[in-house]
Amino acid sequence: MVITIHQPEHLPWLGLFNKIAKAEMFVILDSVQYEKNYFQSRNKILGTNGVQWINIPVNVKGHMDGTIATTEISTAPNNLKWKTKYLQTIRQSYGKYPFFDEVYPVLETAILTESPYFCDINIAIIKDFCECLDIHPEYVRSSELSVNGLKSSLILDICKEVGATTYIAGPSGRDYLDMESFKEAGIEVKFNDYAHPVYPQKRTEEFTDHLSALDLFMNCGFEESKRIIMEGNEGLADY
Repeated sequence: MVITIHQPEHLPWLGLFNKIAKAEMFVILDSVQYEKNYFQSRNKILGTNGVQWINIPVNVKGHMDGTIATTEISTAPNNLKWKTKYLQTIRQSYGKYPFFDEVYPVLETAILTESPYFCDINIAIIKDFCECLDIHPEYVRSSELSVNGLKSSLILDICKEVGATTYIAGPSGRDYLDMESFKEAGIEVKFNDYAHPVYPQKRTEEFTDHLSALDLFMNCGFEESKRIIMEGNEGLADY
């Protein structure tokens, strides 16, 4: 069983979809602490005036004691119409792009997911985009597993719990994974050293990388996006 593990970030970048495409199972790491001002509830798009952040408003009160899975969407009065404003921003930013009519309905359906938890919307986006990209892993949420620990020990516990034989890590895993413990457990570790591809991009003379994958989808459509996403690398590196 080849697995990869990653937090359910909002509108993820291309590298996550590349990594998921190489795995048989994607473990959604929603049992760790929510971090403010990170990619868990926001990401970057190319707006009418350049790069801008787009986000889901989150209730951060007490977030230090909760997890991604238990963190709720803010219900403050000025956030009650966030979905309307969010989708309007997407329409203003990408409404004239070549594949807007293909991509927007998919995103809209996911954003309109009825849940008090922002994580559920992120997961809906990831799953729906993967489906459109013809990427079909088995999905497991870490919050539904009997695992504990931090960093390397948590990753190892998850791998053992789901019966992983190979774990696909991001390049930052080299900084914290205890490789010896994985070796002792009989679990091979591979690193996905993803090189960001360049693609035709409207509204900019100089290519802007590391945006949400939404930018690629709007420019190129899902079929061509899958090919471009897999250009970053086809192989996996050892430690």
